[in-house]
Amino acid sequence: MVARDAPAADAASTAPAGDGADAVAKLVVHDVGSKALGSQTIEASCVAVLVVPAEKWTVAAAHLTTCGDKTARSLVWLFKRAGNGAWTEDYAGQPPTCWKGVPADLRQAVVTATHIPGC
Repeated sequence: MVARDAPAADAASTAPAGDGADAVAKLVVHDVGSKALGSQTIEASCVAVLVVPAEKWTVAAAHLTTCGDKTARSLVWLFKRAGNGAWTEDYAGQPPTCWKGVPADLRQAVVTATHIPGC
């Protein structure tokens, strides 16, 4: 990872059942399997996910722990969902130095989930 690491927690050991971490891990596995990332095959167990509630929303940050190539391991994914709705990917890429343009109601959850400060 780059200077600022996404959360290093293991999704399977830290996420309570039913919080959506498993679904987020599957979305990341799908992304890593895309042509853009070299059609890599990884297991969901190597995706670390941290889920943080934020008022009407839930925010999830994810990164790869010990699988995938160097490029994939350097990425951070950020998802959100309203209530128990479907997860939507809001960001996938190199971790920024700080988050710009994050809506006020999600700002603290994004900072908590990614360990990357707001600007």
